[in-house]
Amino acid sequence: SDLPTRTANMSVSHDHGARDSAFTRPVLQKSNENSKSRTIAASSDGRRRAFTHVAAAEDGAGHFAAIDREGTVYTWGRTSSLGRLGRGGRARIPAPALLVSNDRRDSAGSGGPEVGGSVATVRAIRAFAGGNDESGHTAVLDENGSLWLAGCDRWQQLGLGSSEGGASGYTWKALWQERFVKNDHLRDLMSRRCGAAIRDVALGSDHTVVLSSNMRDVYTFGKGGEGQLGLSGKPFVSAPAWSAGLSSTQRNSGGNIAAVCAIQHRSLTLGEDGKVLRKVGKCRMSADGMMDALKACQEQSKRDGLVKPSDK
Repeated sequence: SDLPTRTANMSVSHDHGARDSAFTRPVLQKSNENSKSRTIAASSDGRRRAFTHVAAAEDGAGHFAAIDREGTVYTWGRTSSLGRLGRGGRARIPAPALLVSNDRRDSAGSGGPEVGGSVATVRAIRAFAGGNDESGHTAVLDENGSLWLAGCDRWQQLGLGSSEGGASGYTWKALWQERFVKNDHLRDLMSRRCGAAIRDVALGSDHTVVLSSNMRDVYTFGKGGEGQLGLSGKPFVSAPAWSAGLSSTQRNSGGNIAAVCAIQHRSLTLGEDGKVLRKVGKCRMSADGMMDALKACQEQSKRDGLVKPSDK
């Protein structure tokens, strides 16, 4: 596989209190260096679950996504509005959100139980959370290399339309998706252009950034008026498209891209040493706030095995 294997070295504790309204942000704590997972106290069934990946929305959406050892996605947060959790039920308590497909290519080797002979649950390997206090979306990468998204799609940040149609050709079935939907348009676009898989994903306030496993090509979709998509002309919104402003090309003398970050209305690429290679868009936050958000992205990229830890 082109995707690095993640080895976590942190644990997560979650104190929800006696009622739903007592939601508390998970607290990261260092655990044994040999640990292969994070843990969280999931109160829905009274069990303590082990997670191999935990993602948090840093721009104000206030929700989280995690994956357990069986490849099941769990989501929770302050609210489930606009479908950001990809499931129904109580928002503030971690609960599973299934990736359900009727595509036989997904069920092959998935290890998930089949329903009706053709529909299967798909195993997840990484999760991503983003959005702001007025929106929110979540993405999940499955073991077959497909990207699934749920949540607000007002600005096309789920990328569920063909890039050939452009912004004007985007057709919304709804302004949000309450269940995870597989993004076939992105996969087809990447296959036609470079034939590579997905290496990394980042979710901004209202846009999505995807890095190819060839470590050169970057794809973006969603809101773009601040230039955060790295597309010519700064389109207000866009379906999935190759980003000239973020991709590494001979013209911009870019090196290998190891990871991507999305902070509010800004997108960044990181080199293999974790340093910023290219950035587009704007952020309406203080310099200190921007540096803190960038550091959080860099640290997550290290934990995911995408960039090399500093020698310091």
